[in-house]
Amino acid sequence: MGYVIVTDSVLDLEEDFLFQNGICTVPLQFTVEGWDTVEDDFGRTVSFSSFYQQLRQGKNITTAPAHQSAFTSVFEGILKSNRDVVYLGLSSALSGNYQIACIAAEELKTRYYNQVYCVDTLAASGGQALIVSEAAKRKAEGLTSEQLVEWAAEYRSRISHCFMVDDLQYLERNGDLEKKTSLFGSRGSTCQLLHLDTSGKLALDKKVRGRKKALELLQKQAVAQLPKGGTAYISHADCREDAEELAKNLLHNAGLKHVEYIMLNEVIGAHAGPGAIGVFFCREQNNVSI
Repeated sequence: MGYVIVTDSVLDLEEDFLFQNGICTVPLQFTVEGWDTVEDDFGRTVSFSSFYQQLRQGKNITTAPAHQSAFTSVFEGILKSNRDVVYLGLSSALSGNYQIACIAAEELKTRYYNQVYCVDTLAASGGQALIVSEAAKRKAEGLTSEQLVEWAAEYRSRISHCFMVDDLQYLERNGDLEKKTSLFGSRGSTCQLLHLDTSGKLALDKKVRGRKKALELLQKQAVAQLPKGGTAYISHADCREDAEELAKNLLHNAGLKHVEYIMLNEVIGAHAGPGAIGVFFCREQNNVSI
């Protein structure tokens, strides 16, 4: 019978990896200056470089979750092949995508024998990528769909999201933070460090004067939590040199086995803004504070 892992387009993994592991994606959407809606498709329709350039130019870019019909189409195609679905979704505290997926799954439940399991990863970007990539390994090792759901529910609690943005205006503009909160955040030469809390919601950490100091503190936070010999993901919003330098420093100072860095997807990038950068990894224990 078997099963297929499904996730959102907004995780930061190479499309080739998803294809090689038989992972399906459901695309979120964005618009530029109110014009035609673009499906988030790994930079094919709108290149990453063009996208971030438009953000820097002050273009109004808005995002939207996937349509329910998109979930229904993907889920139903798998169910018709007599396989279960394990959907590993973007944090429900950041997007309505997970709730839409659950509605689609509920409507399909009475029509098919196979199951659609929906898991809120409480993660985003590189954190979601880490969960999905590890889930693919567990599937290859022989975990059933039910076992994978149980594994994901535990594993998600150990994922850390440490990241920084150059300006909170993008998060404020998209409704991720209240305006009164952002007044205390990034303006001018001040950067803001953030994380996702245990409920998958954005939380502010420290303001830091100057990007160099902010990157140093981001690295320090990650090194303090990273397990020796582990793996980390770095997602960057069009600041490759900083990502390369951060990866090199983490490999040297944290004793990691591997660091993967990739461009931040366009939907999350619209909220974080150009210059944002994050480190994502799995802690050894659940009770380590962010």
